[in-house]
Amino acid sequence: MFKEMKVIAVAINKGGAGKTTTAKTLATAAAQAGLNVLLLDMDTQQNSVKWSRRRASQQGNPLPLARFVTEGDLADELDRARAAGCDLAIIDTPPGRSSEAPAAVEAADLVLIPFVAEDVDAFDGVPPTARLARMAGKPAAGILNFAFPGSKAQEETARGVLDAIGLPMAPVILQRFNAHRDANPKGLTAQEFEPGSRAAQDVEALWKWVCSELQKGTGARVHKKAVA
Repeated sequence: MFKEMKVIAVAINKGGAGKTTTAKTLATAAAQAGLNVLLLDMDTQQNSVKWSRRRASQQGNPLPLARFVTEGDLADELDRARAAGCDLAIIDTPPGRSSEAPAAVEAADLVLIPFVAEDVDAFDGVPPTARLARMAGKPAAGILNFAFPGSKAQEETARGVLDAIGLPMAPVILQRFNAHRDANPKGLTAQEFEPGSRAAQDVEALWKWVCSELQKGTGARVHKKAVA
């Protein structure tokens, strides 16, 4: 699908935005599509790695492979993945201000910034992460997570906020469906837990959009003036 390995950084310096949900869901979608995928977990809580272990023990499925990696080891880990023929690496970053997110953004071909739109404070982490992407010259886009199904108000609010800072918003929303929550303890993702459901359809559409952005290579860049 890709001529060379692509790297996605999933980052926002705020907890509860759905970074791990986004990362593991896309990694699983990529593995289902037949890609060799590596899910790199830079968060010391290692939620992606723990999910992967549950997946291996409960489902007998070790893919997508997940590993914990530090900032100092990231470049070497990515080099090893390329040498091994990996198609896609997805980096799950920790919340809060840290050196991990800048390192992940610097290594990325595409930066995905997941966020929620429950209140005004929920957007606090978006501008700083957008600035990181802009400073690194990386394509980036926001992903609205956990939106109430059919809530046009949340979508319109989110688009207004992102337009104001010059950050494109993904055309696909990961809506608040129980499948995302209920799949996690079993080492699954929503599209596996409830195939054909609206949650699964969201994931399929998001994966298709991500693929198109990675193949563009130069799309979705953050507007420099807006987030300066």
